[in-house]
Amino acid sequence: MPKELESAYDDVLEKAQTVVDELEAIDPEEVTRENWEDNFANYMEAIDELNDHQPDLYAAIFQESSGKGRIREYLRDKIGEPVRSERLAQISGISEYARRVRELRNQEGFVIDSTRTRSELGQNDYFVVEIRDIEEKSRISAQTRYEQLERQSNCEICGRDAHHPDVRYMEVDHIESFVDYDNSDAVNDPDNLRTLCNECHHGKSASDNIANRRRGGQIEDS
Repeated sequence: MPKELESAYDDVLEKAQTVVDELEAIDPEEVTRENWEDNFANYMEAIDELNDHQPDLYAAIFQESSGKGRIREYLRDKIGEPVRSERLAQISGISEYARRVRELRNQEGFVIDSTRTRSELGQNDYFVVEIRDIEEKSRISAQTRYEQLERQSNCEICGRDAHHPDVRYMEVDHIESFVDYDNSDAVNDPDNLRTLCNECHHGKSASDNIANRRRGGQIEDS
């Protein structure tokens, strides 16, 4: 076991043992509806500490310090398999794991199904179909993203901006998907980019995924 993984493992094991110890210290016969929070306070605190340390364990396993990086490496190992959203949240240690999945789908060639294309999946779960090779230059850089948001701050579809109460963040979207773009050198040109709010971008990405799967013969027209 690598030293980094061993250290993270020992930390999590220690926290897990504390959870067990705190639970065993509770007398079930003394727990009532009125006092359960007081009785379980130390136990719940121990669980929180355990959860705080788990990302370090996954970081050591996948050799990735970022939540997105851990999601990427985990999904690489899950091609052809369903993936539960709870596991992604656990491994990444971040609340916006769904956004990172969309980034992998839209920017890094991950073909990932959801309940919209696979009805047998649980809500918010995923299925990793394949990972397509895409050129580095097709990815939207931080500078390009900044320049696009400066040019167009409102969502092109619904007109809302980042200050709207229902908008969590703004996205930069390829008008024509990089997967099908004829000139990869120009895929990130301003005339092929537009600004979308997170909700409109999510809907557009799902539609693109269905269209790409249909063109590839993986989904039949109904």
